[in-house]
Amino acid sequence: MTFAIITAVLFAFSAVFNTRITKLLDEVTANFYRLLAACIILGVITLGFYPGSFHREASIWLMISGVVGFGVGDIALFAAFARIGSRLTILINFSLSAIVGAFADWVLLNDPIGLWQWASVLMILCGLSLALLTPGSRERMHGSFKLGIVAATIAGIGQGIGATISRHAESIAESSGITINGLSQAFQRVSAGLMCLFVLWAWKRFRGTIPRPNTNRAQISIWVLAAALFGPVLGVSCFQQSLKTMTSGEAMAVTATSPLLLIPLAYFFEGDKIRPLALLGAITGVSGVIMMALLR
Repeated sequence: MTFAIITAVLFAFSAVFNTRITKLLDEVTANFYRLLAACIILGVITLGFYPGSFHREASIWLMISGVVGFGVGDIALFAAFARIGSRLTILINFSLSAIVGAFADWVLLNDPIGLWQWASVLMILCGLSLALLTPGSRERMHGSFKLGIVAATIAGIGQGIGATISRHAESIAESSGITINGLSQAFQRVSAGLMCLFVLWAWKRFRGTIPRPNTNRAQISIWVLAAALFGPVLGVSCFQQSLKTMTSGEAMAVTATSPLLLIPLAYFFEGDKIRPLALLGAITGVSGVIMMALLR
């Protein structure tokens, strides 16, 4: 569970950096460069230090997981951000991914979670709802609102099922006596997601719909590197490691506290006012994590 908590912290910082790069680049390009940087870093580490952490069948499943979670999931997530805003997108995404992940583990892996674990998950999601549905500044959005809801739903389903497929790949590798650590799993998933995103990025570039950046490359590189390190490199590696001891639903639920951690970060970095309901939501969500830890 420690790795899931670390993942939530890393994802919270990653969200801050992702916000910065999406202000400097368009969403597709920002996400593409982020995954490209992460893939290079993870590839060097994995091939240099863990060359034996590959298994033909397990690696295929990990890449399928990457296509579902990072390819379909991330593309849909960024599409939702632009249409319904970050607050509603994150609420739908994290809520669905936790529930879908738990249900997928039960159906596909025959690994259900108990009644009290479900209570912990629901407590975390209730805290998330309180925090993210708190009235605040209205976000600028464009495009179809209904399409944004559909995109956020697809993102949540993709990430939940992607986590379950990762656990399936892990069990295949273990049955063959091969250990695939979190870094190697992250590399194999991210590389598959990058290939999907490259197709979309290349298509937009071919059509000439990618705007030129409004700042220098050095500044962009710094924020892209920070977003890659805290997100796909360290964050996803810790998340993959957490799946070794937790079900997909549990890991997703703990990771869902990431937006709650953004409340103090937004206060310190952006001067965002902390509202009472948001604070109550954070306390409720963290209480759910503590409850899950005690149950384990």
